[in-house]
Amino acid sequence: MKEYSASLRIAQICFACLFCLLSAGVIFGYAALKPVLIQEGVYADLCSAGERVRDENGQWNDTRLNLMFTLATVVTNVVCLPVGYTLDRLDFDSYVIGYILLGVGGPLVFLPQFHLSNAFPAYSGVVLAALTGSFDASSIPFVLYRLAYNGSGGSFNLRIFFWGYLIVPVCIIIEQLTIAPRETYQRLAATATPSATEAATPPPPEPEAIDSALADTFSSFSRIHYGDAQDDDQEMIELVGPKDSLTGVLYGRTAREQILTKWFALLTLFVCVHMTRTNWYVQTVGSQLASYLGDAAQAERLTVWFTIILPLAGFVAVPFIGVLLDNRPVFDVFGVLAFMGAAFGILGMTTLAWTQMLGIVIFCLFRPLMYTATSDAFAKVFGFQTFGTVYGLAMTTSGLIGLINAPLDLFVKNTLHGNFIPIGTSLVVAGLLVCGSVMALIRGYTREGAVRLA
Repeated sequence: MKEYSASLRIAQICFACLFCLLSAGVIFGYAALKPVLIQEGVYADLCSAGERVRDENGQWNDTRLNLMFTLATVVTNVVCLPVGYTLDRLDFDSYVIGYILLGVGGPLVFLPQFHLSNAFPAYSGVVLAALTGSFDASSIPFVLYRLAYNGSGGSFNLRIFFWGYLIVPVCIIIEQLTIAPRETYQRLAATATPSATEAATPPPPEPEAIDSALADTFSSFSRIHYGDAQDDDQEMIELVGPKDSLTGVLYGRTAREQILTKWFALLTLFVCVHMTRTNWYVQTVGSQLASYLGDAAQAERLTVWFTIILPLAGFVAVPFIGVLLDNRPVFDVFGVLAFMGAAFGILGMTTLAWTQMLGIVIFCLFRPLMYTATSDAFAKVFGFQTFGTVYGLAMTTSGLIGLINAPLDLFVKNTLHGNFIPIGTSLVVAGLLVCGSVMALIRGYTREGAVRLA
């Protein structure tokens, strides 16, 4: 592979982080973009005449906007599997199609950047944290746009913003054609072949700090999220096994055999429930706050805070999540998730502003932990050899299940007349049940230190 200077490798990583920040998960800035779409009159024709006179957000245009977000989140996980058929059957317009395409483009920008962690092997963890943090913070472009839109009195409209935002893909293309590496960076351990001179010359002793950094490079957190096809399951057992006896439960089995086990069923159910919960909250946070607080102005202020905290918390939480996953077994991590999931769900149904704010903070920390812990558990249980197939199927399933958020939105509006408590309670209970089931399965299989295969 071609050698690149340190300054060029740093530039490659900086551009990757910037592009992830601006595009990888931009659709999750929906809570910030939605008020602008409403003020710009998107789907205003779906409002009743009375709602237009009172300058209110109508039920049907709100539902249409929420459907736009729901479909985009589905596509993020399963790309175009259900959407192609849906687009053929329903009369969708440019807003829905455009938001779906934003959802498609995000993973295509984010996932290919992982190999850059090998550009500086001794600082791989730092690079990985920067990339992951950029993804978690990538809802911020819409947050900034909303502030600019309000500051301009509405003159900085959607057309101007999105035409201007085309500079992002243009820059991505230019960077890929100029300074981006022509080949993916490989781990030195897997690719380095010393020359005769190098083999004859003993390597100099490395400082303790570098040894520590290299150890961090091969931590379970880094390996699980940024491993390649050359990862070895036995090495994973030796690395993580002493810390977590769950590691290696189904190693050595085919993907089909693994998919037919209770481990896959429960972990996939966990993903489905919590993906649905988090996307439901992002989709309806403004409406929920207005319903519970009974004060539209206060709900608006908290929604603004939510749009700011969501990207920032995801970025700040990355190193702490790495420490948690590297030092605690999966059982403990799921216990933390069960507590946080119940906490934000219960606090989110209260009528006090400060408890709602606390719930928002917990949610914004819960979301990146949930994403990361899920892939962590899949790698430890199923191994690297089948990880792509097994984890990919789980994510695809969760994306399809996420379509339920559209009828749930209609159910709350039409049948429950804006009452979010039944749905909120059901989601909290479902989250606790699925977390409890996974934890019971883990406890049953590790109690005596011997794992019985399903």
